[in-house]
Amino acid sequence: MLVIKEKVVCSKEELRALQRDSVVLDWHDRRKSRQKVKTRMGRVLCIALPRGTVLYDGDLLYKDEKMYIAVEAKSELQIVVVPANMEEAATVAYELGNRHLPLCILKDRIKTPLNKHVEELLKRYSIGYEIVEEPFEPFNSGAHHGHSHC
Repeated sequence: MLVIKEKVVCSKEELRALQRDSVVLDWHDRRKSRQKVKTRMGRVLCIALPRGTVLYDGDLLYKDEKMYIAVEAKSELQIVVVPANMEEAATVAYELGNRHLPLCILKDRIKTPLNKHVEELLKRYSIGYEIVEEPFEPFNSGAHHGHSHC
């Protein structure tokens, strides 16, 4: 079992000749600093990162002279709303926030994990939406590493 106490930082060049393994985690598990997981190749990892550490798609957890282990964001079903106007955007953001649901706010859309109650709410307000399956990264008002993961 490998114990992971910190993320690995290195260049892509350093990884080219190495075998790649990965651990697939949903948005919720990428926020857990303590957990036991299994990689795609069956390696067991004990993740013991500093509290508050968030894992992003592509983060490196381990590297040696032969291989490396990266984080892979799991695709998840999500509701995507493209608000017709500011009133719709505010309504959706308010209602999701009021229910303490995770959301991702982008320039032209709002995303949240699939939830039948949210679907019912959007239908009640006559707000259009679609369901997609892709990695989800909720809005985080704290610091992260500078690019969108939504």
